Amino acid sequence: MTLQTQKQQLKIELQTHFDPIELGSILSILIVSITGWNQLQQILNKDTELSPFQENQFIQAMIALKKGMPIQYITGKAWFMGNEYLVNEKVLIPRPETEELIEWITNYAKIIDKPLHILDIGTGSGCICIALKLALPNCILTGLDCSDEALGIAKQNAILLNTDIHWIQDDILNTAYLPNQYDLIVSNPPYIPYQEASNMAIQIKKFEPSIALFVPNEDPLLFYRAIARLAKQYLSINGQLFFEIHYDQGKALLALFEEMGYHAELRQDMFGNDRMLRASLK
Repeated sequence: MTLQTQKQQLKIELQTHFDPIELGSILSILIVSITGWNQLQQILNKDTELSPFQENQFIQAMIALKKGMPIQYITGKAWFMGNEYLVNEKVLIPRPETEELIEWITNYAKIIDKPLHILDIGTGSGCICIALKLALPNCILTGLDCSDEALGIAKQNAILLNTDIHWIQDDILNTAYLPNQYDLIVSNPPYIPYQEASNMAIQIKKFEPSIALFVPNEDPLLFYRAIARLAKQYLSINGQLFFEIHYDQGKALLALFEEMGYHAELRQDMFGNDRMLRASLK
């Protein structure tokens, strides 16, 4: 089967699962992943016969896409801040909104203009701490996660992107100890109440790790509370907390941090939703 024939077959099989623009993007990513050909090479090789192995890869990918598996998990790769990261179902797929959090932190750190000790809690793929290390090479970065599998992916990404990161395996909800003082603590913790799962896309609720997404309905802010409590002991003088947040938890989080003795401010994402919070001790 030629590449052109394979591409047409995929379009027919998947046209009821995705809108045309999304499907075009997915097929482009998939073809690059399987053939290694860029856009120009795909045009030049449209009549080239695929190998049996490649044909099987396309078939398996088509089956996975029909089941709702995100293309990033099928290819094992995702882009974040202009760099490619390894991902699998043990880590969240990096989101564009998180890039805005990185930019906020980077701008703040550049104003401070000194080497900072930065801790990323719930590091997952490592994309936050690795992106910060790449943007702020003089800073000392540490990534913490409770998942050994997630840390394995994060460590691979750090090696691939040539970044020196310290790693800690610990459960932030069940520890009263951190190994150092930190000038900046950042986290994109679980914040989606379980009751919202039924309304979420199957790609997210079925394939992305629930431990990194969901929190109890009765206490959706528990990770922020736990981190804020630890930070009272482990934030350096004038230290800062940076968080990604649920779009409708902004007011509740401002109240929580005020109650716990912090100054806090919200920032909106590109879509105008409350998405980030910065806090410092009064």
